[in-house]
Amino acid sequence: MSSAEELAVTLRVLMIPDYRTDNPYQTLLSKALENQGVKVLFPCGYRRVFPIYRAIKSKKQINILHLHWINPYFKGKNIFTKLIYALKLLIDIFLTKWAGVKIVWTYHNHISHDSQFIFSEKWLQRNLFKLADTIIVHHALSIEDIAQNFQVERLKFAVIPHGHYREIYGSLISQIEARKALGIPLDSRIYLNLGMLRPYKGLEHLLKVWSDNQAFLQASTLLIAGKALDEPYLHKLTQLAASAQGVILHADFVEDRKIHLYFSAADVVVLPFEKILTSGSLILAMSYNKPIIAPRTNSIVETLGSGDWLLYEFPDNEGLLKSLKASTEVDLNKLSDLVKNGCDKLSWDNIGIKTYQVYENVLD
Repeated sequence: MSSAEELAVTLRVLMIPDYRTDNPYQTLLSKALENQGVKVLFPCGYRRVFPIYRAIKSKKQINILHLHWINPYFKGKNIFTKLIYALKLLIDIFLTKWAGVKIVWTYHNHISHDSQFIFSEKWLQRNLFKLADTIIVHHALSIEDIAQNFQVERLKFAVIPHGHYREIYGSLISQIEARKALGIPLDSRIYLNLGMLRPYKGLEHLLKVWSDNQAFLQASTLLIAGKALDEPYLHKLTQLAASAQGVILHADFVEDRKIHLYFSAADVVVLPFEKILTSGSLILAMSYNKPIIAPRTNSIVETLGSGDWLLYEFPDNEGLLKSLKASTEVDLNKLSDLVKNGCDKLSWDNIGIKTYQVYENVLD
């Protein structure tokens, strides 16, 4: 087959934005798609004026634009600038459609983390839903709410789960060995929260509950690890951690090569989110088969499956406390097996097949 003929039969996808450096999600997805014969490309640099359309024109024969997060195209520190960027993005997408390229949008989050301009972002999302040919969501249970809130046809949605992170950050090692490497108690029950320190993750509430219930937690340690982007917020967390017994705060960026140490050392992962749709932290904990304490939201329940023993009702002021107590009473080894079974279903091979089918359907 000539190179021209080969190009004609190869489905070519431009995936934007390029977040592969900070998050393995797109690397794993593109590899799974390439196993299906899809050619996945990423933009080279950032073009200031209509960057998406210009990236499309700089590549040869792009069939599909696969949009993920909108953050890089929705800039600004005030409402006026935000609206200008929102309009630019919508025109950019319109020009891309005008060029004959189909639009697939994976809707990862209801709203950007720590967003200060919720109204303008929702307005942008509402119009993106109209322009997109297909919207991928990670949870079937989220479709009804999204469809109602944004007046989107349900036939536009496709459900494809978020894949696991197994074999990305290193394998589990001996719990004692991991704890020695981290310099944390060897004989304590370790509760772990790992990731960027941000207000929406509910860490202040977690520290307050921990501080107020030292009696049954005296044989336990809460390990919080990650970097804070906001200095005042870090100061607040540091004060709360210092006032509670059995709390270790590692307020630094956790290198990829050390992630497996934290999960190897932990007995339970605590994710007291205040708001969430898709959680990479949840998927990462599942990838290490860890029992998980988290709010009982539709998306978390659907992802965890039968490993939901330690989920709590939200909002419920006592919910987190009840789950912490329950974690001292249940069989954590059995729960770990159930979490592993749930993670087995998040295979990238299946995700590659399903995403390829979405591409074929949208082209038809």
